Amino acid sequence: MREQVEIKDVQTPPMAVPSSTWPYAQKLFPIQKRFGLAIFGNAGVNARSMFNHIIELSPAFPQVAAGEDAFQKTLEFVRDYFHRQLLEEWKKANVQVDLQPDTFFPFGFHFVGYSRDANKEPAAKTALIYIGKKPVVKLHESIGCTWSGDGSVVGMLWGTPPKGANFAVFSLQDAIDYAKFLIRTTADYQRFSGNLPTVGGDIDIALVTNHRGFQWIAQKELYRILEREER
Repeated sequence: MREQVEIKDVQTPPMAVPSSTWPYAQKLFPIQKRFGLAIFGNAGVNARSMFNHIIELSPAFPQVAAGEDAFQKTLEFVRDYFHRQLLEEWKKANVQVDLQPDTFFPFGFHFVGYSRDANKEPAAKTALIYIGKKPVVKLHESIGCTWSGDGSVVGMLWGTPPKGANFAVFSLQDAIDYAKFLIRTTADYQRFSGNLPTVGGDIDIALVTNHRGFQWIAQKELYRILEREER
């Protein structure tokens, strides 16, 4: 028998706002110098940060034989590795996997890069990888914009049905400025609305092109130093 008991005037310990340093964590990574991987959701899994996982994973990313789709093979590697990590975390915490909703995804990734189409021409792709009880991958191959996390501002800007911007005429600089605009506007909206901030800190930006691979446009100073020392 379950009984609901209401407890009033409970004193709780003080909590700093923001209560997390997640806005200042590294959430964008180059993969094999040709793909980009951005994180959304939880800052860590299985008692380790995402930064720690991805740095240690770097030497283990699969080698691709001639004729294989490097984008698809690397995507599957990321999906399967982090799915295993989540299941291990749940096992340690005695979480019953079967009872978790199919639509519950504690974290996920934007995986961006190029593959080849049927005519062997370069084809830009973005995959949204949702990690939960059963991982889900949503592939985007047309010109446009994808987002994750707090979409309140994006939703207001794009309207219903979503219209977005005139992506077809964007230059590379337009694309960079538009990404920065959406992130900064979301952060400012959270600040002035009084919501608990989940977007903030310096904005990391990278450019992925077919002929030059992954290139940093803006990166947090700490991680730039760490990356330089690792070389």
